[in-house]
Amino acid sequence: MEVPRRPQPSSFTLALPKPLGAIQKVTKKDPVEEKLQEKDGTTEKNQFGEETFSTEEKSGVSVLVEASAETSEIEDLNTSSVTDSKLSSQDSFSEDSSISEERLAQEAEEAKKKSEEEEAAAKERAAQRQLLAIEELVHSERNYLRLLQLSTVTIRSNLQKLQPPPANLDSMFLYIDEVIEVSSRLLSMLDQKQVRPGDPQFLETLCDSFLSLSSDIEAAYNEYLANYNHITVVENSYKQKEGLWNEIVKVIKASAPDVNATSLSFFLVMPVQRIARYPLLLQTIQKHTDQAHPAYALLEQTAHTSIALNCRINEYKRFREV
Repeated sequence: MEVPRRPQPSSFTLALPKPLGAIQKVTKKDPVEEKLQEKDGTTEKNQFGEETFSTEEKSGVSVLVEASAETSEIEDLNTSSVTDSKLSSQDSFSEDSSISEERLAQEAEEAKKKSEEEEAAAKERAAQRQLLAIEELVHSERNYLRLLQLSTVTIRSNLQKLQPPPANLDSMFLYIDEVIEVSSRLLSMLDQKQVRPGDPQFLETLCDSFLSLSSDIEAAYNEYLANYNHITVVENSYKQKEGLWNEIVKVIKASAPDVNATSLSFFLVMPVQRIARYPLLLQTIQKHTDQAHPAYALLEQTAHTSIALNCRINEYKRFREV
């Protein structure tokens, strides 16, 4: 009986590692560099098989280094230039700020001067308007008195010469003499002071004169306005007689050729209008008078007095009518 043989291991060989000297150094190449090297044909290898640059490449590297250094210098110059520019800008901004402040100060001074000039001009205009308002009051008072005297002296006397004279003629002129008298006294008081309307003291004189005559003014106008309805009634009776009325109109035109009047009521309504106009004239003067004026408080009192006079006269008129 044969004993089976053990299977013999098949022969095989192991690949031994190569000696260290035989190991080649592997370097990773840049594909771009390989293409450039293949194109130029200037790549060299050292003893370890490493690629080295040729002399031209080294020169190129040197040029690149120098160019890099020049670029760095240029950047430094640019940085210095920017810094200088910033400093110059700051200096320019400082100068502009200084100029701007001076300009603002100059403009503020000019604005202040202009404001002062405008204020002075406004005060001058107000003073001129105040003077015109005072002159208007005085001038209109003189003209008012002249027309009243014309109606009572010239026209009245000429109407009385008619044959026969108009009936109830004297009743139309009731109480007008008292109105003329108080107006004459007011103007006389202003003339006696010998001050002109442009004089600062004239306003005080005017107010004092009006206030001192306020009670006499009220008394005279009370009766005249209470009788005024009678004046209109009498005149309407004249108008109903055509021949008489034509004669009256002729006398009025001949007695007052410079006045475009065609009736007696043209003159006789003037006291009614005048007493109502005093407050308006005085308030106009007050409007254009500076509150710092010495006579301002007195003027204000005079204006209030004239308003109160009108109220009391109207109340008296209504009382008489009842």
